[in-house]
Amino acid sequence: MLHIYIINNFFYLFITLVIISLILCFIILFIKFLLKNYLQFIDTKNKNIPFESGINPIGLSRSYVSNKFYLISIIFTLFDTECIYLYIWSINAINLGWNIFFCMILFMITILVSLFYIIHNNVFEFDK
Repeated sequence: MLHIYIINNFFYLFITLVIISLILCFIILFIKFLLKNYLQFIDTKNKNIPFESGINPIGLSRSYVSNKFYLISIIFTLFDTECIYLYIWSINAINLGWNIFFCMILFMITILVSLFYIIHNNVFEFDK
């Protein structure tokens, strides 16, 4: 009976979260709609000028970055997050038992296989 109560409680909390999120979205969109006419009269000529320490910019104000940079940053984030799991496991390894030990070995094998896959696909080579 307690299990059904927890599921119902979770369902109500989830529905409440969705409703509050939708209400906040509609409030923000309504405020934007109200301010749209007001913001058209504000002088935007000076807003669009890039500003760097009072010096007028030379050349383009936008810099273009290779897509590999974004891919490497995502890979770094993934492996960094996995290292957090490994650190927490290593602190509690003695207390957790052999079941978790074998699960973490499987987790480390998955990390190594994914690293070899990334290296095999030449993600870290920028020459091409």
